[in-house]
Amino acid sequence: MNQSFRRYELKDKAKDTLSGNYGTLILGSFLFSLVICLVIFVFGFAYFLSVIASLYSGGGYSVTAFRFFQTGLLAGQVLSGFLNLGIAYLCLKLACGQPGSYIDIFYGFRRDTFCKTLLLTVIRLAFGYLCILPFEYFRTAYAQAPGSRLLWSTLLAGTAGLCIYIPVALALDITYFLLLDFPDKKAAGIIKDSFRLMKGSRKRLFFLQLSFIPLQLLCLLTLGIGSLWLEPYMHMTYTLFYLDLMKPKTA
Repeated sequence: MNQSFRRYELKDKAKDTLSGNYGTLILGSFLFSLVICLVIFVFGFAYFLSVIASLYSGGGYSVTAFRFFQTGLLAGQVLSGFLNLGIAYLCLKLACGQPGSYIDIFYGFRRDTFCKTLLLTVIRLAFGYLCILPFEYFRTAYAQAPGSRLLWSTLLAGTAGLCIYIPVALALDITYFLLLDFPDKKAAGIIKDSFRLMKGSRKRLFFLQLSFIPLQLLCLLTLGIGSLWLEPYMHMTYTLFYLDLMKPKTA
């Protein structure tokens, strides 16, 4: 069998692929962040004003503004799904030696990909919310009536939610790539293929993701400016992981 690339090999190959293409992905990643920040700002502006006013007046913040802000956060998460598909599309083009543009990050909004992108994004978000729901229930109960029993229930619910979420989320991480490679497949078929292809590779992807944590911590020291270079590096590495996963296996 062909041996899969190791983590450092994928990262080295990502650096080589980004040579001469860094600017395109930096612009794409920056535009991604800018769009999400604008959405959150628009939906959260009234809530932030309400919080500031409550600090000066001593009253409470506006519940309506808070609900509107929550709606904005949800809209931002859905929008992130579309933009993530666009980033995957751009990275695939660059990894395959094709010219790309930062405008490619809006590829998910095309008529032929919109519905499937929306469905895959909603499925992934719904699964995440289901995993965190028990934790939120016990956390709210503990905040209203603190007690050791509720505390342990909260911790157990959070741990159980993570133990369920992480393996499934890892198995779903290549769904956007599969949608790009197999646009004629239905969403259910893409999810099924994602689980099948990631069988035995989730651990490898998990440790690959963990390997970026030191760099992410260093980016905090730059007030997030370093993320302009780190995000393209991470996206390209994950793209090469997918291409490595999909390469033909020969005896």
